[in-house]
Amino acid sequence: MPYFMSIYFALQLLVIIIAIISTFIYRRRRLKQRTPQPPAGFQKTNEIFIDPTTGVQQQVWFNPSTGERFYERTDMNKK
Repeated sequence: MPYFMSIYFALQLLVIIIAIISTFIYRRRRLKQRTPQPPAGFQKTNEIFIDPTTGVQQQVWFNPSTGERFYERTDMNKK
């Protein structure tokens, strides 16, 4: 009986370790896919604002063919 219990707990531990490793790999890949620069077809606007939820300064880009807007983080110290 103790032999089967040790196998049971070892399998649970293995599943937890695999889940944690999978989460780290997924998040790393997802963060790399974010594009810090605007996609093709977007035009820079003169609109710069500070996001009220994060406090980050952002530059607005606009795609005239789709009406889509893209928000790029800007460095406040950049000249």
